[in-house]
Amino acid sequence: MIIRLAYLLNYSLERDIAGRTLFKLPDDIFVVAYPGSGGQWLRRLIANLLDPSSPVTESKVLSRLPDLYHASRRGFAKMARPRIIFSHECFDAECKKVIYMIRDPRDVAVALYDQRVQGCSINRDMNLEQFVLTSFLANNESQSGWCEEFSGLIKANEGFAYRGRLKDEFLGTPASWGENVMSWLGARGRDRNAMLVVHYEDLVRDTQTELAKIAGFLSLAEPRERIPSAVETTRGQQAPQSPGKWADVLPEPAVEAIESVWGPVMTAIGYSLQAEAVRDHR
Repeated sequence: MIIRLAYLLNYSLERDIAGRTLFKLPDDIFVVAYPGSGGQWLRRLIANLLDPSSPVTESKVLSRLPDLYHASRRGFAKMARPRIIFSHECFDAECKKVIYMIRDPRDVAVALYDQRVQGCSINRDMNLEQFVLTSFLANNESQSGWCEEFSGLIKANEGFAYRGRLKDEFLGTPASWGENVMSWLGARGRDRNAMLVVHYEDLVRDTQTELAKIAGFLSLAEPRERIPSAVETTRGQQAPQSPGKWADVLPEPAVEAIESVWGPVMTAIGYSLQAEAVRDHR
């Protein structure tokens, strides 16, 4: 009863976490990436790009490029426009302008497993293959599973509302990798004015070129002067994982399972399948 009353109080004061229910404004810009796709690195790059003179810290990331899962409705209402907002969500028709990050799902599986082990949100006895077959492919990605440990523990004064909504999945869900990717590409992928698609691998390979595309999409002034500083600053804060790690650590049954489920999606967006590589080699 106390938790319910606390939630109602926070809701009436607009102190509850916004989540997917955030009231979207027409000039909002969303930065979206499926969990494990390098979204936090991209988020830092863009945050530093917005103001190269003031490198982001953890608190500045949350204020300069807030996410749906740690800011209240009141907090969002006070933000200067246009707001740039980070999300892991599936397609939302109210998100009119989106930067969408895609990463090879085999690398996503490895990154998510490492995060879960480090965050102690899965049993350490579960190996990578078991994680892929029982969790990653099982379409059970939701904020109640990853959000509480992803950016650290939530603040106590927002705990009642935050945990209550997580428990009831009010904050939404990223769904599975394939559903998340195709929901956005299917709805927005052909409209270059509405969506900029960024491949994680391209961003790692040529960060400055890809960041220039992002700066153009955001209509930032003097992007050439901003980009080198943003890249260098972010490099000192967080280094991205090299693409293709899955080839060294992902067990064969896990690779086959991922390619079996999402093979058509992977090839459609430019990722080659191991099965095809083996067949061509023969």
